[in-house]
Formats: sequence, structure tokens, C-alpha cells
Amino acid sequence: MEPSLRHANNFDFLRLAAALVIIVSHACALQVGYAAIPGNSPALLVGQAALASLFVISGYLIPQSWMAQPDVKRYFWKRSLRVFPALVPALIFMLLIIGPLATTLPLADYFMTLFSPFTLASPGSVWNGSALGLFQSNPVTFVNASLWTIPVEFVMYILVALLGVVGLLRRKDVLLGLIAADFALWTVVSGDHGLAKVRFTLYFLIGAYLAVHHREHRYDPATAALLAVALAAASQTPYVTYLALVAVPYIVLTVAHLGVPALNTFGDRGDFSYGVYIYAYPVQQTIVLYLGTSMPLWIFSALSILLTFPLAYASWHLIERRALALKQVEFRDRADVLSTGQNP
Repeated sequence: MEPSLRHANNFDFLRLAAALVIIVSHACALQVGYAAIPGNSPALLVGQAALASLFVISGYLIPQSWMAQPDVKRYFWKRSLRVFPALVPALIFMLLIIGPLATTLPLADYFMTLFSPFTLASPGSVWNGSALGLFQSNPVTFVNASLWTIPVEFVMYILVALLGVVGLLRRKDVLLGLIAADFALWTVVSGDHGLAKVRFTLYFLIGAYLAVHHREHRYDPATAALLAVALAAASQTPYVTYLALVAVPYIVLTVAHLGVPALNTFGDRGDFSYGVYIYAYPVQQTIVLYLGTSMPLWIFSALSILLTFPLAYASWHLIERRALALKQVEFRDRADVLSTGQNP
């Protein structure tokens, strides 16, 4: 987003709010294990709604970024700057700082396993923690389950670029067709817990459709409130996930466009949402490992936020803000470089 547009919406506030809600949702699951959480648990449903909100926001903003500057090299440069500079230090923190503190293996064995060809070729063996002896006594042994969304979202970035390059991004029938196909796929695989996560790409596509074809729509707070009430009423029924596909995007975009100065300027001190999202899970797992599972949920959640936020703060000020400042760095064609005789 351009700096001049930041105060025209509340996306910074919404992203951080969603990341904090996800911490609370994870706090509930990490104390008892995912298998012990019923599918209609309020903590689980609220966490899923928060994650869906992040996909809606991304889907709404990323196509606008492409349309504002439809250049493939520039587009992927900006997307990469947003994702990878902060992610790499978070992975280092997770595996080289938390890992040695959390592993049941001797340190020599831990590092030997971590840097083995098998582990490097099988990232999944790192995420579940078992191969590295991480969090084996916890109700959940994942090291950072939150990271599953990053490759999924990057695939959606690629899709936006492909549609933009071939001139189909502005075609209403194409986006509606993709939404319909994605919905059909989700209904087929919804019985598989892992594959059912495909529904979150629906939120991205719905956000993209609304950004491209209904960007000037005025969202009605009263309608959003009614949808929120309906969503809460349906929370214990099988229809909640279907209703959420309509309710969550409308509620998110309504809040995003409220003219509330305190929310419009919320991100002036920084956008800490990504840092909160990528650091919180291993921090919470470490809390469970050392302090157990008997803490009241509110204490666990508060402690998780208290320990995660300094990491997110440092990530923004030391890494993310500086990386994002390079978004509009000037690219030089190789032919220009060769003609001037300078090193690329």
C-alpha cells in the first residue's frame, strides 16, 4: 500500500487484531491438543474467522497492488520483501534458539539431525517437531503450525500475477468461475481435515473479486452487525462455515472502511501483525513446555502476547520496515548494465 493510502482504511488495525485473536485460539488448542477441541468450539471458530480475515485482507489488497503497478518483476519483488526478510530470522530463532531449549535430543544430535540432508529435504519433518525431538511432551508437537498459510498465500500471489499477465484479472466471469471452482473443490475435500483448509483460499478470491469489481461499494455497518449476529447464531450448526464465506468478508471490509481516526492511524507506529503471527506459535509451545498446561487461558494468552510482541516489534523496526523501503528500488535491465560496463 502506498503511504498516502494508509490512513484511508483500517487494515493495519484489523491485521494485528486478527493475529492476536489467533494467539488466543492457539492458546486453547495447545493446552489440550487439537484432537480434544471439538469442531464447533468457540475458540476454534473465532480463530478460524481471524485467519479468514487475514486472507480476505490479502485478497483485497494484492490485486490492487498488481493493478497499480502491473509489472511481474516489481510485483514479486514487493511480495518477496513482505514475506521472506522477516520469515528467515523467525526460522533461525525457532530452530537455533528455541530448538536447543526445547529438544529432548542431546545438542550434538539435535544439530546433526537439523542439518542432515533428510531434514533439509523434508521441511515437514521440522514443522511437526518429532524428528528433532521438539515439544514431545506437549499436547501438540508442531513447532510452528501457523506457517502453513505462507506457501498457500504465495500460491495466491502467483495466481494474481498469472491472471494479470494474461489480462483476465479484471474479468468478472473469470474470478467468479475461480470462486465457484474453489468452492466445489472445498465441498469435495471438506471431510479431510488437512485439505479442508483450501477454504481459506476462497476468502482470498472473494476479497480479490470485491477489490476488482466492487471497490467503491459502501459497506453498511448495520448489515455487518446483522451478519455478525447470524454468524454467532449459526456457530453450533453445520452451516457456519458456509455463512462465514459471506459474513466474514463483509464484516472485515466494513470495519476496514470505518472513518475512525484512531483506527485509520493505527499503523503509524508500525505494522506488527506479521511478526506476531510468525513468532507466536513457537513461543506458546515453549511456554507450555516449561510451565505446563494448567494455566488459566487468559494468563496463557496474556503471557504469549507479552513474550511475542517484543519479537514482533524488533522484526518490524529492524527488518520489515527496512525491507519494505526497498519496494520501489530502481531495477536496471541487464542490457543497460552491459552497455555501461557496470557490475549488475
